[in-house]
Amino acid sequence: MRRRAALLSLIGLASTGLTVGALAAGPTTSGTFAAYHGVRLTAVPKEEPGTRPVAYGGPKLVLTQAYVGRNAAEPTLGVDKSGDVYTVASAFDALPGNPPKNEPRTFVMRSTDGGRSFTDDSPQINGVRTQNVSTDPYIYVEPTTGRVFDIDLQGVNGAHLSFSDDGGKTWTDSLLTTAGVNDHQTLFAGPLPESGGLLPLTDKAFQKVLYYCTNGIAVGSCARSYDGGRTFTQANQTGYEAFNPQYLATLDLNHNEGICGSLHGHGVADTRGRVFVPRGYCQIPMIAISQDAGTTFTDVKVSDILMDGQQSSVAVDRLGNLYYVFQDATHEQPYLVISRDHGRHWGTPLLIAPPGVHEVNFPTIDVGDPGKIAITFPGTTSTLGHKDLTRTWNSYVVVSTDALSANPLFLSNTANPKNDPVARGDCNNRCGRMYDFLDIVSAPNDQGRIWATAVDTCTTMLRCSTTRLPGNNDSGDVVQEETAHDYGTSADMKGVIIRQVSGPALHGTKPITRDTSR
Repeated sequence: MRRRAALLSLIGLASTGLTVGALAAGPTTSGTFAAYHGVRLTAVPKEEPGTRPVAYGGPKLVLTQAYVGRNAAEPTLGVDKSGDVYTVASAFDALPGNPPKNEPRTFVMRSTDGGRSFTDDSPQINGVRTQNVSTDPYIYVEPTTGRVFDIDLQGVNGAHLSFSDDGGKTWTDSLLTTAGVNDHQTLFAGPLPESGGLLPLTDKAFQKVLYYCTNGIAVGSCARSYDGGRTFTQANQTGYEAFNPQYLATLDLNHNEGICGSLHGHGVADTRGRVFVPRGYCQIPMIAISQDAGTTFTDVKVSDILMDGQQSSVAVDRLGNLYYVFQDATHEQPYLVISRDHGRHWGTPLLIAPPGVHEVNFPTIDVGDPGKIAITFPGTTSTLGHKDLTRTWNSYVVVSTDALSANPLFLSNTANPKNDPVARGDCNNRCGRMYDFLDIVSAPNDQGRIWATAVDTCTTMLRCSTTRLPGNNDSGDVVQEETAHDYGTSADMKGVIIRQVSGPALHGTKPITRDTSR
């Protein structure tokens, strides 16, 4: 069991060129496909549990990937109704000449050809880029309106928000007024709660409350906007404090010695305006719930299984069912937990690792129709754990169309080519140059086609993809993130977009039978 007590997760990125186009690889028909059922567990056994493949004759999950043309860590993404794909690509190249210690900046990358190539559509005013430095990248595309939001953090000076209603042609800029340090942010929207809001919605084109939640070091807190993102008012703390007095008083080793941090995962809102912010709190999978637009929060334990780290993920369907994923603190395998009463109570955790996968990181989830979910994470089939500093990691996508059933069926596949891993060595904690957030979304149209992000840290750079050399070592010395020092051969950080070519659809009853036509 490892400690992950970092209170501030400022992104570290590598220098890169400014190329903004990418050719897609062909469909990955030779990936590692598997069909299997999960394993329900109320506690993690000492011996590593696992799933087994089952016979399956239905449509297989087929994936492909494309590089976005720029280095990118913590890449979130969004898809609008027309099928345009947006992601963020951030690297240490803000200062001319690339001095020894550079600063990071983020590009907003957009694809209009089905994720095959990307162009730079970053916020500009009169041709001048408005956001030149950012400590964390983040993009959010609200699925019903299509409004695109780009957030650039300014360290101790809050955050800078830009949004566009015309696919990035023009942008509106505003300043988030959350106090103090902003870090590891999340932005999401939902309707006014049934109990009403403090203010009326004033943007006719955006009739939703916009929430901005962030790690403020000592506490996690949220702000909200009733005018589509132009102005924000502070809401309340999520209930997540950096230090837990109960655990700290006894230096409880099972709960990170009381140092809980204030990081959290992406928030979501349901169709009735309830707000949900997930996280691991001193290794306890938790969720903060608000029914009054963030004015008050109630914290609920999701599972008794101890969680590795602080970042979990949640999705909510149109009926209000919640789907929560995290990795356990013993074997680092992914678990799915479901609530059918808006987060008040949770079912028995379900181990969902594909057969042969022994460790994962950053499990992230989205949902389409009720019971139809998609999850992504990097995973390894090595059985040696930290003893194997050359072990390879692949990008997995897992799908279930009957997650609400008693014994759901899961389909999984890898997105990267078999002989070209996305990481080598340790992929724990921040997974070398992946850093934190990965993302997955179900498209609002196109049968809910699945899109996901990845970071390829293991390329031909330093022969990582072709030679079994030591890669990243998360337990080693503190790294110099700006220069990739101490990352071993797994030192690259190319941004990757994964898309579903065919297989089960997350919207409707018919499977996806062909690649996107865009």
